[in-house]
Amino acid sequence: MVGRADEPLPDAADAVIVGGGVVGVAAARDLAPDYDVVVVEKGAVAGEASALAAGEVTLATTYIGEREGIAEYGTSFFRDYSGTGDFHYEERNGVELVPQGRGGEAREYAAGLRDTGANVEYIDPPTGRERYPRIDFDRFDGGIEFRDTGFLDPYTFATTLADDAEDRGATICTERAVTGLVVENGTVTGVETEGGRIDADHVVAAAGWRTTSFLAEHLEIPVQPYRTQCIVLEPDDPVGEDFPMGWLPGEHVYFRPELNGDVLVGGFSFAEDDPERASGQADEAFRQHVAELLPRFVEGGDRARFVNGWAGVDGATPDTLPIIDAPDAAPDGLVVAAGFHGRGVMTAPIAAAIVNALVRDTTPPFTRDPFRLDRFEDTSPDFEFTSISAGDDDYD
Repeated sequence: MVGRADEPLPDAADAVIVGGGVVGVAAARDLAPDYDVVVVEKGAVAGEASALAAGEVTLATTYIGEREGIAEYGTSFFRDYSGTGDFHYEERNGVELVPQGRGGEAREYAAGLRDTGANVEYIDPPTGRERYPRIDFDRFDGGIEFRDTGFLDPYTFATTLADDAEDRGATICTERAVTGLVVENGTVTGVETEGGRIDADHVVAAAGWRTTSFLAEHLEIPVQPYRTQCIVLEPDDPVGEDFPMGWLPGEHVYFRPELNGDVLVGGFSFAEDDPERASGQADEAFRQHVAELLPRFVEGGDRARFVNGWAGVDGATPDTLPIIDAPDAAPDGLVVAAGFHGRGVMTAPIAAAIVNALVRDTTPPFTRDPFRLDRFEDTSPDFEFTSISAGDDDYD
């Protein structure tokens, strides 16, 4: 790893990846066996949004229906990659708690999802209590149980991918900022950095919410910054292996266990007007919201102690799905991987496979239609933000 600012950068590569977050290093890992790959990161690997993520892997709840093959590919990757270095993937069911009076709708909704091939089941309150005794189902009409989900430590995952990429031949340059994209006659020819120019036939823009301004001179993308938060709580009685991941529709929170028995709660995501100065600490309002909410669904939640909290800034899109594409409107040789809307960690292997296919001019092992830029009629970064942590309780 080229880490110090006074160390020389490579002057040429087959592909330069702008951004050393989890998506950037995952793409480098996939490309490195056959390409000379250089990752340029202005800070440290996984130094911003990636390391601050909650670490949930809920592909089974996101990429369903017409998004055939996406969730299966990602889930298989995490299962197979677990055990690489220090990385561990913990499989755990996810449960969407159903508000009172909505059980019939939720049952029909789950049946419809199951018809699309999703591994999902509506569970009534007695079944919920039996399977998940630490969840208080008294205030809910049961839950929608998703299988094929799990969680991981985001920083360990990202750094393991980075180590793997370097072992395969990639060069990762940290503490270096990319200052511009070099385009000649409609074709990418490299990037300008604080340490000089790097010539390249391919450039992958994976710089999170900063990708919008990085590409502004050459391509407009609908990606804007937003801020999201996490806190960790320690119950008097640690939660066990029968404690699920889950979320509460309409409450702007999701939750998962930690392996030590703590509970992580994330959410309260809102558009951010000043991302460079956004606080890295969880807001008092969020802490208070969780303190009032936790006893409603976790047995003993009223006695949980605050451990720590944080906040990070990610990139959002109008439909909450990322852009992973080599758009027709872009300079030849440019690949965009941005706007992951809080799902960058779990979508990283999917993004890497698409980037790999676009650079090689081949077809990925699943549809990439949900990630194309041309799905948007309007590519302006000024749009109404949608929070995925708000939860969807319309059951349509």
